[in-house]
Amino acid sequence: MKMRTSGALLCVLLATTAPAFAQDAPSGLAQAAAQGTQRAEQINQQQADQQQYEQPDSEFPVIGSDHLLKSLDELDRPLSPEEITAYGAAVQSQMPMTPELIRDYKRRVNESQKAAAQPATGFRPKAISDQVQVSLEAAAQTTAIKTSPGTISNLAFFDRTGKAWPIASYGVGRPNAFQVYAMQEGSNQLMITPLLPHAFTNLTVSLVGEDRPLIIDVETNEKVTQYRRDYQVDGLGPNAHVSTAVSAPPSRASNQVMMAFVQGAGIPQNATRLSTDEPSVSAWRYGKDLYIRTTSTLLSPSWTESLTGPGSVHAYKLKPTPVALISSDGSVKKVRIFQ
Repeated sequence: MKMRTSGALLCVLLATTAPAFAQDAPSGLAQAAAQGTQRAEQINQQQADQQQYEQPDSEFPVIGSDHLLKSLDELDRPLSPEEITAYGAAVQSQMPMTPELIRDYKRRVNESQKAAAQPATGFRPKAISDQVQVSLEAAAQTTAIKTSPGTISNLAFFDRTGKAWPIASYGVGRPNAFQVYAMQEGSNQLMITPLLPHAFTNLTVSLVGEDRPLIIDVETNEKVTQYRRDYQVDGLGPNAHVSTAVSAPPSRASNQVMMAFVQGAGIPQNATRLSTDEPSVSAWRYGKDLYIRTTSTLLSPSWTESLTGPGSVHAYKLKPTPVALISSDGSVKKVRIFQ
C-alpha cells in the first residue's frame, strides 16, 4: 500500500512540473508527464475503490463482518462487496442470534414452563394423609375429602377389626368434574382426581355385604390435598377377624387420642415414649394412663379402651404396668415395659 502511494505522489510531481520542462525538452517528455498524470488518477481511483470494498455501505449491519475482514487479511486479493454481503447473509441465516440472546431466550422459556406447571396460587397444596372413623347410620355426619388438580387422592375402606372391606359399587355426582376409579376388581380402594380447578360433588360407596351406603363429599382445595385417607367403618366386613383368645370388653367410642396412637402419628407432645423388649410393641405414658400400640392381641392386663386401625394395628388404653402379655401368631409372649 505504501509503494502504491509513493508512486502516485511521484506521478503527481511529474505532472505539476511537466509544463516547465516542456518548453525546452523534447515532446516525449510531455507525453510521459501526461501519462503520469493519468496513472496517478487511476491509482487514486483504485485506492478509493479499495476503501469502498473494505467498508461496504450497507443499510443493515452484517453480523461478524469485522471478524470476517480480519480473518481474511491473508488473502492475495481484496473481497468484493458481493462476497462480503453473501458471507454475512449466510452467517446471519444460520446464527441469527448472539450467545447473549440465546441464553436470555432459554431463561425466558424455562420461567414460562415453570409458571405453567405451578398452580395458579404459585405454591403446591399441603399433602395430608389421615384416618377417620365413619358410621353407616343414616344420621351419621358426612365426611369430606379435599383434592387438588394434578394429584390423586386415595381412599381405602376397612372394618372395625382393621381388615380391608371390598367395594361393591360406587358413583360420583359429577363425572365431568371428578374422575373416580377403583384400583382393581374386589379392591377396597378408590382413587379420585379432579378434572376442573374448582368443583364440588359427592360420592356414594357401597361395600360388599352391606346394604347401607357411605356418602362422602368431594371438593377441590388450593391449600391442602388429601393424598391418602383411610375410612374405618363401624361394622364387620367379610374379612373381619375377631380374636377369641380373650373375652375383650366392648370398645368405647373412638376419640382423637386413640386415633393418634393407632396411626402412630399426631401423638400428643406431652406423651412420654417408653421402651419395650418386643419390637412389635410400642408404649407411651400419657397422663395417668398407659397406651400400647401393637399388631398383636393384648391378653393381660385388662384395658379400658381399644381401637383397631388399618393393617390390624391395635391401640390399648390401660393402667400403668411393667409387664404385659400378648398373643402373637398363636403364641403368648411376655413384654417388659420400662422407662
